[in-house]
Amino acid sequence: MRRIAAAAMLLAGFALWRFAPDQRLDLLQRVQRVQGISDRFQGGTSNVHIALLPAGIRFQYALGSAWRYPWAGINLRLADSSQTPLDLTRWHSLEVSVLTTNRAPLRIQLLSDDFPLVSGPRDSSHPIYHILEFSPSNIPIAFAWTDFQIPSWWRDQNQRQDVQRLDLLDRLRSIEFHNGFTTTGEDSSSIDILKLDLVGPSRFLRGMGLLIALIGGIWLLASWLPKRPPEPELSETASSAPGSVVLGDPRLRQREIILQALREKFADPELSLESFAVSQGLSPRLVASLLKEATSLHFKGALNDLRLNEAARLLRESRANVSEIAFAVGFQNASHFGRAFRERFGRSPSDFRMESNATSSSERP
Repeated sequence: MRRIAAAAMLLAGFALWRFAPDQRLDLLQRVQRVQGISDRFQGGTSNVHIALLPAGIRFQYALGSAWRYPWAGINLRLADSSQTPLDLTRWHSLEVSVLTTNRAPLRIQLLSDDFPLVSGPRDSSHPIYHILEFSPSNIPIAFAWTDFQIPSWWRDQNQRQDVQRLDLLDRLRSIEFHNGFTTTGEDSSSIDILKLDLVGPSRFLRGMGLLIALIGGIWLLASWLPKRPPEPELSETASSAPGSVVLGDPRLRQREIILQALREKFADPELSLESFAVSQGLSPRLVASLLKEATSLHFKGALNDLRLNEAARLLRESRANVSEIAFAVGFQNASHFGRAFRERFGRSPSDFRMESNATSSSERP
């Protein structure tokens, strides 16, 4: 009976961890400002009109052919520069539901903070555009972040060769809806945005499921272990005073194990707090807490610190090029690696290698 209850707890915890319903965030409730935008500031003649609905936002546009590529739409401001922007990396998709008067395609643009061309903090005056075009439907459509692409015109204007910058979706400021590609240049439509939800895993429910499964597994394992024989009674002549017992710090040992495991896995480019925690059989919150105690850094900071230290060693001791080293230590983007390395060591990877080689040469007899 004890084993059946333990197995049931183990299965229930695993089911909750695996099949916990997603959590949602209604972005329409987070909109702080709605603004019509069009090609008029470029000399075009397209018009846009905005109306707030009881459960959504409506915009109507009429494209004019005065501009070569006519466009019109709305900008939904979600956070001001002085406030905390949205972190899309905590979610896995954007679910949209719209009604339109025709089947013309629509375009969604996510505007997040980019690094400025010169050194400085990320802010909303340097937006990076993540764009996709879709055909509206009466049923909700979910878009993963990998469905969005950075357009070629943005890369040309900013002299950047980034193919995808999903790492910058942690500072979302606004979302725009535009008309899609048109062959006539004179389309018009009325669009009702009825749902705009962020969708992501429920970390609380999944963490509870993992904890329940862990307790059930330990209980089940304990039920199979042989019982200890009863302790012999002490004779009247035996001393009842116990000897001194030295207890170690179990949390210190746990920190050492977690840190050693991270040293072994840091080169995995897909490594995340959640996947690392699952591999250790612990909750993400506990792993983050243990790493914070051990390194005074959050998970991402500790991970980057290990990657950058190993990259510095490879720059000193190997002849591999910078891109090969970046990918070897777990970075998915060479330019991101270059910025992170400069912030960590105060110089570019190439300069670091040259200085290291010069120092080694001067120390030789």
